[in-house]
Amino acid sequence: MIIRSTTFFILFSVCLYSNVAYSKSEQHLSFNNHSWQELPLTDGHGLLPKPTPLSKAEGAKMFAEGKTLCDKKCATPFSSKLGVADGAIGFSNCQSRCIQPEYSFLNLKTGEVTLHKADPKNQNLHYIGVIYQCVEYARRWWMKNKDITYGSIDSAHEIIYLTEGKNIRTNNTFPLGRSVNGTAKRPPRRGDLVVYYPDRKTPEWRHGHVAVVVAVDLNAGTVSLAEENYDNLAWKSPDAYSRKIRLFEIGGRYTLLDVSTTKINNGKGGLISGWIYPLNK
Repeated sequence: MIIRSTTFFILFSVCLYSNVAYSKSEQHLSFNNHSWQELPLTDGHGLLPKPTPLSKAEGAKMFAEGKTLCDKKCATPFSSKLGVADGAIGFSNCQSRCIQPEYSFLNLKTGEVTLHKADPKNQNLHYIGVIYQCVEYARRWWMKNKDITYGSIDSAHEIIYLTEGKNIRTNNTFPLGRSVNGTAKRPPRRGDLVVYYPDRKTPEWRHGHVAVVVAVDLNAGTVSLAEENYDNLAWKSPDAYSRKIRLFEIGGRYTLLDVSTTKINNGKGGLISGWIYPLNK
């Protein structure tokens, strides 16, 4: 079920792109019966290890189920506009488990984003992702605003483990750095991608999540995000960001919590692994 060509890589799943082998530079450390992953260019320590990938059978089952859910129990109608940030429109995916097998492409000459059900076989079109998934939005925002993209992944949570990005116009590569939530000395910055860890027991969080940082207020302790397929509701600020979450600085290290700035808890929220960003681009 993977369609491949020079610029077209598709693997079905929620908040996904396609598959990639583990980096040779990855290491796992253990301390007091806890393990974490060590990668180069990492700010902080204690990065949670990459979970075992879902099996092909599990992926196929979720894909089949997802195709039936795009008109059921929708938070908002599928494909409706939720908001826009920096020219990247966020659309509704109906509900988090919906998977519509249609794919977005960026025209490198015109900047137009078009949707296709199969590989259009056009060298000017650069693959973005499965429409209205969180990975598709993060990749589209980077491509439209920074002319960059990142490597292939199975699920959104794997983005934090990537070590290299690529310029979509020159094909030049550059290193990706990451900050570990809770131990990072570098706070989130505009353009960073906030990555959530998966929860295999919760259908909505099996693949984690990714969102784009569009604004940071260190004095107020807030981070504004833009995204798709989080709650699929209209954005809090339709022309700027989807929602704001809390940022804390304790002893020179930063912790980002999936809690609204107007609340003290979020029973349906997720665990944030950290944030990733280009270096020496």
